[in-house]
Amino acid sequence: MNKHNLEKNNFFHICVLSLFFIFPLFVTAQLTANISRSKEQKSFVSIATSYGQVFQRDAWFYGFSGEFSRRLDKVPIGLSGSLMWEREKDIEKNNIVSTFTAAITGSYLISDRWSVGTGLGKGIIDTDNTQKNYKFTDGDWSTAIFFSYQIPLTDRSSIGLSTSYEYNMSANETSFSIDISYGFSI
Repeated sequence: MNKHNLEKNNFFHICVLSLFFIFPLFVTAQLTANISRSKEQKSFVSIATSYGQVFQRDAWFYGFSGEFSRRLDKVPIGLSGSLMWEREKDIEKNNIVSTFTAAITGSYLISDRWSVGTGLGKGIIDTDNTQKNYKFTDGDWSTAIFFSYQIPLTDRSSIGLSTSYEYNMSANETSFSIDISYGFSI
């Protein structure tokens, strides 16, 4: 391989790394329950977009997330870490708040395409302040149960559709979200 092709190959790897690892950290609202279906390649990276509704008040939200999961050896269980960004609009209060949330989750593969999981999230940065600037915060704790269906694109990649029923433990509120994701095994 000549030097020019090697430089192109390195540039390609940097672009892929940025797109799937770094970019989701900055523009990434919910949990997707995606884990690798491959027994050889147990790690899975996914990005997602979501829309949801808060039941206790007239509020809705949308967001993005980046997730890394790892399937455990010899069992259809995966553990993952996520960074999520969401923007919530409270219609009654005419208030918009953007939040970054970190979460850990566990998922169980029911079949080759269906999975179920739960997780625990914590708001870490938000705009819920008088300046409406992003600031580190002691944000809300939340949990969820989620179901996911994965549509294989190739042996290593898939599109995921998931639904989440979420409980904000700090605010004593429930919400429901629908998510669409793209992921691949590494």
